[in-house]
Amino acid sequence: MLIEDAATIADLLACPACNSAVRTGPAAADGRPTLACTNPDCAHHAGFERVGGQALLVDFPSSVLDREATLASGGASVVERADWRETIGRVVNGRNHYAAHYARDVVKQLEASGIERPVILVVGGGIVGSGANDLYASKTVGVASFDIYSSPQVTFIGDALSIPFADNSVDAVWVQGVLEVTIDAPRVAREMQRVLKPGGLLFANVSFMWPVCEGAYDFSRYTASGLRWLFRGCAPLSLGFSNGPGTMAALAIRYLFQSLLRSTKAGQIAAFPFVWLRKLDRFCDVRRGLDAAPAIFFYGRKSDTPAEFADAIQFYQDRVPLARAAQKLRD
Repeated sequence: MLIEDAATIADLLACPACNSAVRTGPAAADGRPTLACTNPDCAHHAGFERVGGQALLVDFPSSVLDREATLASGGASVVERADWRETIGRVVNGRNHYAAHYARDVVKQLEASGIERPVILVVGGGIVGSGANDLYASKTVGVASFDIYSSPQVTFIGDALSIPFADNSVDAVWVQGVLEVTIDAPRVAREMQRVLKPGGLLFANVSFMWPVCEGAYDFSRYTASGLRWLFRGCAPLSLGFSNGPGTMAALAIRYLFQSLLRSTKAGQIAAFPFVWLRKLDRFCDVRRGLDAAPAIFFYGRKSDTPAEFADAIQFYQDRVPLARAAQKLRD
């Protein structure tokens, strides 16, 4: 279930500026407790601001976020997040079957772990990712979600470049379609692994050959080997493509028509008869599919021994049996 207020997990939080512990303070105007850094020399010792009823756990001097713009907009996203866009996108691009499986697996493992208060950290959870709904279904596993904008799906507003959680504090980390739209994905990946407990679970889903999807805020793409290197602090449990070459073909046709017709909407309409091509994903060979997939996922467990560069090179061969095993899990 979603943790609705960051104050309820204050013992897990850390100041994004100095990494000191965070304490709760007097209630704000909305009746919820305020949060503040315990370090008297820190600028956030006086307390973190709130916007839209949510804590702003952001160190603005070192963040991509602008304080004045964030407060003036009420924490609104700079990119349009209309529900109808998400609905159409999922109809056209299909459901993420693998994310649904691993969401259930993460919850199942945490429920059976005996941990008193297991917490899953969702990075960039302003919109619930495709297939991730089961993360929120458990009554015993808490979901702490954050994004750089206010949303009913987030626990607080934060910047993934400085995740406001203490080292080794969360039991699982989940990130979908976020790393490619962050300005420094390697730093975000390090932050995710920093806050993850030893033996904790991590699921990451990123774009590889997917076209630009967030305009000026879209920065990078990752191969399977690149994703392995980003999360070299985690031992791989599974890997695969959440969208394969069939979807890639459908996307290429869509963007071809959009370019020829000089219109996004007209191109989408013209390409709609080719949506069926994504159904071919399930029949694609994983070795070649991983080299031409629109989106790739990595599922791992935090390890005591980070991978070396040679391990990342070897992973290009090791990835095939992992992906073949994952392909059998598709709903």
